[in-house]
Amino acid sequence: MWLVTALPSWLVVFIIFYALAALYVVIKSKEVRKFLAGAFFVSSGILWYLWITGTSLPIVLPYAGTISVGTPDISGQRAIVHFILFLLCFYFGFINSANPLIKQLVRSSVLGTIAMLALIFIPAGTVNYSQGWAYAVTFIICSAAYTVYLAKYDPALLKRRTEAGISHEEAGISHEKEFTQKVVLALLFTACIVLVVLPPLDFRFGWSLMPWQASIIGDALVACSFYIFYLVSKVNTYAAANIRVEKGQKVISTGMYGFIRHPMYFAALFLFIGTPLALGSWWALLLLPWFIPILVARILNEEKVLVRDLPGYVEYTNKVRYRLIPNIW
Repeated sequence: MWLVTALPSWLVVFIIFYALAALYVVIKSKEVRKFLAGAFFVSSGILWYLWITGTSLPIVLPYAGTISVGTPDISGQRAIVHFILFLLCFYFGFINSANPLIKQLVRSSVLGTIAMLALIFIPAGTVNYSQGWAYAVTFIICSAAYTVYLAKYDPALLKRRTEAGISHEEAGISHEKEFTQKVVLALLFTACIVLVVLPPLDFRFGWSLMPWQASIIGDALVACSFYIFYLVSKVNTYAAANIRVEKGQKVISTGMYGFIRHPMYFAALFLFIGTPLALGSWWALLLLPWFIPILVARILNEEKVLVRDLPGYVEYTNKVRYRLIPNIW
């Protein structure tokens, strides 16, 4: 409000009309969206540099002079906004007309990245949260590498894995056939949100103090979880996000399936433990006992479906005794 009153009224009106005209051009022109994707990518990089180097710059406007100073913290916040705008312009400029699978994949990646940054840095109240950045970078790199592998070697599995979510055309909570699974997935989704949001709040209000070495271990556990996802995907192309038995599906007993019956959920345990460690919160580790009953309920119900619909699964359960953790359960 102070900025508006500091400028001449004609300049304020000009800025408003210019912004509306620019928005109209962006909506109508795909080439403009492509250009803006590059512009926002460069500007976000410059702002990241200002934040990392701790550089402050004066903010100067016509007729108003120097109105403020762009501190490193402000540059970091603007960098996030510019990066989000880059993702949106990139999607609507380059990907919107791609084939359905690529389009869906990029849309999920863009929205997922935006959601992750929001869930981490809005509760933290600042971008000066090194553990949050380390976790986000680790997660994004590992997730991207896993996705690229699936896209190259098993696009059918990639399609199955991208069908996860609250509501999807072919899958998601609303398309689970078992009512128990609808409830379990809803609880799991909620618990995952809390798992990511609680550590930044812990950081913001100083509820607990964790050494940086623990955060490195947490990031390593996150990377390890994706490596196990990769090992599972190498031997099981039917590792769908929702519980179902497809035509031609067979029992897999090689690789990690030779040790435990549900290695994907075993990998998820590394993620559930690694996330609070990576984000630097002892309190968030207390959420782990909440995840165990949810996973147990999902596994038990999933095995009912597999015993009923997948030939040879009963014999497999006699061969591989442990469901989730070797030598325990």
